[in-house]
Amino acid sequence: MASPAVSVVVVSWNRPDWLKQCLRAIGQLDYTRFEVVVVACSDGAQIAQEMKVERVLTADRANISAARNKGVDAAAGDIIAFIDDDAVPEPTWLWHLSSAFENSSVAQAGGTTLGRNGITVQHAAARVSAAGQTYPVDGAELKGVIIDPDGDRHPRLHGTNMAIRREVIVSHGGFDERLAFYLDETDLSYRITKSGGRTAYVPQAVVHHASGPSRYRDEERTPRRVFEIAASAAIFHRKHCEIAHRYAARAAFLKDRRSWIINHMVRGALTPDRAYRLIQELTDGYEDGAGRSGVPEPTFSQRSTFSSRDIQSPNNDIYLISSRTGRETTPEKARALVGQGHRVTVFDYRPTPRYHRVEFTSDGYWLHTGGIFGREHRDEPLIQKSTLEQRVRKTLERLDRIRAKEGSLIGQ
Repeated sequence: MASPAVSVVVVSWNRPDWLKQCLRAIGQLDYTRFEVVVVACSDGAQIAQEMKVERVLTADRANISAARNKGVDAAAGDIIAFIDDDAVPEPTWLWHLSSAFENSSVAQAGGTTLGRNGITVQHAAARVSAAGQTYPVDGAELKGVIIDPDGDRHPRLHGTNMAIRREVIVSHGGFDERLAFYLDETDLSYRITKSGGRTAYVPQAVVHHASGPSRYRDEERTPRRVFEIAASAAIFHRKHCEIAHRYAARAAFLKDRRSWIINHMVRGALTPDRAYRLIQELTDGYEDGAGRSGVPEPTFSQRSTFSSRDIQSPNNDIYLISSRTGRETTPEKARALVGQGHRVTVFDYRPTPRYHRVEFTSDGYWLHTGGIFGREHRDEPLIQKSTLEQRVRKTLERLDRIRAKEGSLIGQ
């Protein structure tokens, strides 16, 4: 069976450097039938054009739902995959995610999203209730599964790592543009499953999400604005909660978000007066959302013909191990190999018990750092007996069919 044609939609607002990093990683995807659609502010659009992205659209406002609808309208693929501009995909991400649609009953799919250390899971298989509360699906991380609804709890997708059939998005009227930020993708996926569309969870479809600074949070993820978050929660409750349960949903949301703000204040990230203003903003935003009237559904154009392009997969997957004597020259070797069209991973493990981290560098290669005796998975012992070779082999086992579909070359 031929791989489905996929359009990767990236929305970006005032984060051109993050977008550049995202697009560079997308350029290393191990998949051939895809196009990239970027919807961004003027600075981001310029970056996308410089990087020769196929379809570049300018966003006229900071509204993620409106921008995604614009991207869907322009997309030519049968499947629309979404990723945030502050995220980077593992090379096999699209290959794994698209495979879920071999099942004709699958309307949408999501994968595993890792946090900023590149190790800890940020989002995995989950359901969300009509009140917007998330519930993990136990055991789903072990294999791909179809997640069915459970009462009012429906499969939850996250916009930084999800794919939906284009015809399904269009038939459901796209993203609700009243939800400018927060629960925007959740609302659409909820509507899809309520109408019978099925959801697949694909654990090997991995994205690294750095949670970069935005108009809603700073670089340390401290909240800056919460008005639209609260407004979106109110709209979600109105759409999906039974009337008798809406007051409880509102109370639970406000309690949870107030605690979140106060925790930031306790650790010193917010002054008391700033925390107070944000808590007031929560109430104001919720009331605004509760009274926010509907907006016209977007009009989607007829899908254009998907034009296959000649996408060259990297020549080889090369893994470099930094040694004590060659550590200073390893980055230079990695950059040179990337320049030659290879996909490169560097293991810079040192004889310490430090935790492991993973990042996709600005030079275009994957960098694994940490201690030979330190833990990679956070459920491992704090200190473990190991050699450098054993540590690298253990990481390679974890990366099997995630970093590359097939075997690799190990260099020194």
